[in-house]
Amino acid sequence: MDRGGPRPDQVTRPPKAAAPRRVDVAVAILLSQGRVWIQPRRTRDSLMGCWEFPGGKLKQGEAARDGLRREVREELGLDLSEYPVELYGKAGYYYPEQTVDIRFFLCRLPSTPSLTQGRWVELARLSTYRFPPANRSIVRRLGELKP
Repeated sequence: MDRGGPRPDQVTRPPKAAAPRRVDVAVAILLSQGRVWIQPRRTRDSLMGCWEFPGGKLKQGEAARDGLRREVREELGLDLSEYPVELYGKAGYYYPEQTVDIRFFLCRLPSTPSLTQGRWVELARLSTYRFPPANRSIVRRLGELKP
Protein backbone atom coordinates (compact mmCIF):
# COMPACT_ATOMS: atom_id res chain seq x y z
CA MET A 1 0.00 0.00 0.00
CA ASP A 2 1.43 3.39 -1.04
CA ARG A 3 1.11 5.99 1.70
CA GLY A 4 2.55 8.84 -0.36
CA GLY A 5 5.92 10.49 0.08
CA PRO A 6 9.28 9.12 -1.00
CA ARG A 7 10.07 5.44 -0.90
CA PRO A 8 12.95 4.38 1.35
CA ASP A 9 15.12 3.74 -1.72
CA GLN A 10 14.55 7.24 -3.15
CA VAL A 11 16.80 10.13 -2.28
CA THR A 12 15.15 13.49 -2.00
CA ARG A 13 17.08 16.68 -2.10
CA PRO A 14 15.91 20.21 -1.60
CA PRO A 15 15.95 22.25 -4.78
CA LYS A 16 19.31 23.91 -5.38
CA ALA A 17 19.35 27.57 -4.58
CA ALA A 18 20.72 29.66 -7.40
CA ALA A 19 24.12 31.12 -6.63
CA PRO A 20 23.94 34.85 -6.02
CA ARG A 21 24.81 36.84 -9.09
CA ARG A 22 28.19 38.61 -9.01
CA VAL A 23 28.39 42.29 -9.88
CA ASP A 24 31.73 44.07 -10.49
CA VAL A 25 31.74 47.76 -9.67
CA ALA A 26 34.34 50.51 -10.18
CA VAL A 27 34.17 53.63 -8.01
CA ALA A 28 36.00 56.96 -8.34
CA ILE A 29 37.35 58.82 -5.36
CA LEU A 30 37.73 62.27 -6.87
CA LEU A 31 40.11 64.28 -4.71
CA SER A 32 40.78 67.98 -5.18
CA GLN A 33 42.31 70.53 -2.82
CA GLY A 34 41.71 68.42 0.28
CA ARG A 35 38.11 67.64 -0.61
CA VAL A 36 36.40 64.58 -2.05
CA TRP A 37 33.29 64.43 -4.26
CA ILE A 38 30.29 62.54 -2.87
CA GLN A 39 26.73 62.25 -4.12
CA PRO A 40 23.44 60.93 -2.75
CA ARG A 41 22.40 57.43 -3.82
CA ARG A 42 19.80 57.64 -6.53
CA THR A 43 18.41 54.13 -6.24
CA ARG A 44 15.44 53.25 -4.10
CA ASP A 45 16.73 50.38 -2.01
CA SER A 46 17.79 49.62 1.53
CA LEU A 47 20.74 52.01 1.10
CA MET A 48 18.62 54.99 0.10
CA GLY A 49 19.66 58.01 2.14
CA CYS A 50 23.33 57.07 1.98
CA TRP A 51 26.05 59.00 0.19
CA GLU A 52 28.35 57.36 -2.31
CA PHE A 53 31.25 57.99 -4.65
CA PRO A 54 30.57 58.13 -8.41
CA GLY A 55 30.89 54.95 -10.39
CA GLY A 56 28.90 51.87 -11.17
CA LYS A 57 28.61 48.42 -12.64
CA LEU A 58 31.11 47.21 -15.18
CA LYS A 59 29.88 45.81 -18.46
CA GLN A 60 30.67 42.20 -19.36
CA GLY A 61 34.40 41.97 -20.19
CA GLU A 62 35.03 45.68 -19.46
CA ALA A 63 38.31 46.57 -17.73
CA ALA A 64 37.81 48.29 -14.36
CA ARG A 65 39.57 51.54 -15.31
CA ASP A 66 37.65 51.76 -18.60
CA GLY A 67 34.36 51.19 -16.80
CA LEU A 68 35.30 53.76 -14.20
CA ARG A 69 35.98 56.40 -16.83
CA ARG A 70 32.74 55.54 -18.67
CA GLU A 71 30.64 55.72 -15.48
CA VAL A 72 32.14 59.06 -14.37
CA ARG A 73 31.60 60.51 -17.84
CA GLU A 74 27.97 59.31 -17.84
CA GLU A 75 27.20 60.45 -14.28
CA LEU A 76 29.16 63.69 -14.04
CA GLY A 77 30.17 64.65 -17.56
CA LEU A 78 33.77 64.55 -16.36
CA ASP A 79 36.47 63.07 -18.60
CA LEU A 80 39.10 61.28 -16.49
CA SER A 81 41.17 60.10 -19.46
CA GLU A 82 43.88 62.71 -18.87
CA TYR A 83 44.20 62.03 -15.13
CA PRO A 84 45.97 59.08 -13.52
CA VAL A 85 43.76 56.79 -11.50
CA GLU A 86 45.29 54.44 -8.95
CA LEU A 87 43.69 51.49 -7.22
CA TYR A 88 43.03 52.60 -3.63
CA GLY A 89 41.22 49.58 -2.25
CA LYS A 90 38.74 46.78 -2.74
CA ALA A 91 35.63 45.69 -0.90
CA GLY A 92 33.11 42.93 -1.24
CA TYR A 93 29.57 42.96 0.01
CA TYR A 94 27.05 40.15 0.06
CA TYR A 95 23.36 40.75 -0.49
CA PRO A 96 20.86 37.88 -0.62
CA GLU A 97 20.40 38.35 -4.37
CA GLN A 98 23.93 39.34 -5.41
CA THR A 99 27.57 39.64 -4.45
CA VAL A 100 29.12 43.03 -5.16
CA ASP A 101 32.89 43.35 -5.71
CA ILE A 102 33.97 47.00 -5.61
CA ARG A 103 37.26 48.52 -6.72
CA PHE A 104 37.92 52.03 -5.47
CA PHE A 105 40.18 54.22 -7.60
CA LEU A 106 41.77 57.43 -6.36
CA CYS A 107 41.97 60.29 -8.85
CA ARG A 108 43.68 63.51 -7.81
CA LEU A 109 42.39 66.46 -9.79
CA PRO A 110 44.58 69.59 -10.11
CA SER A 111 41.55 71.90 -9.90
CA THR A 112 38.05 71.47 -8.53
CA PRO A 113 35.53 70.99 -11.33
CA SER A 114 32.06 72.43 -10.96
CA LEU A 115 29.75 69.44 -10.58
CA THR A 116 26.08 69.10 -9.68
CA GLN A 117 23.97 66.54 -7.79
CA GLY A 118 26.44 66.15 -4.93
CA ARG A 119 29.05 68.04 -2.97
CA TRP A 120 32.74 68.47 -2.33
CA VAL A 121 33.48 67.50 1.29
CA GLU A 122 36.64 68.06 3.31
CA LEU A 123 38.41 64.78 4.01
CA ALA A 124 38.25 65.41 7.77
CA ARG A 125 34.42 65.68 7.61
CA LEU A 126 33.80 62.69 5.36
CA SER A 127 33.03 60.35 8.28
CA THR A 128 30.07 62.53 9.31
CA TYR A 129 28.18 61.30 6.21
CA ARG A 130 26.32 57.98 6.06
CA PHE A 131 27.81 55.56 3.49
CA PRO A 132 26.85 52.01 2.51
CA PRO A 133 28.59 49.35 4.66
CA ALA A 134 30.90 48.29 1.79
CA ASN A 135 32.34 51.84 1.68
CA ARG A 136 33.04 52.35 5.37
CA SER A 137 36.63 51.05 5.51
CA ILE A 138 37.55 53.26 2.53
CA VAL A 139 35.89 56.28 4.16
CA ARG A 140 37.97 55.68 7.32
CA ARG A 141 41.18 55.45 5.27
CA LEU A 142 40.30 58.64 3.38
CA GLY A 143 39.83 60.49 6.66
CA GLU A 144 43.49 59.78 7.43
CA LEU A 145 44.74 60.74 3.97
CA LYS A 146 46.91 63.83 3.64
CA PRO A 147 45.53 66.23 1.00
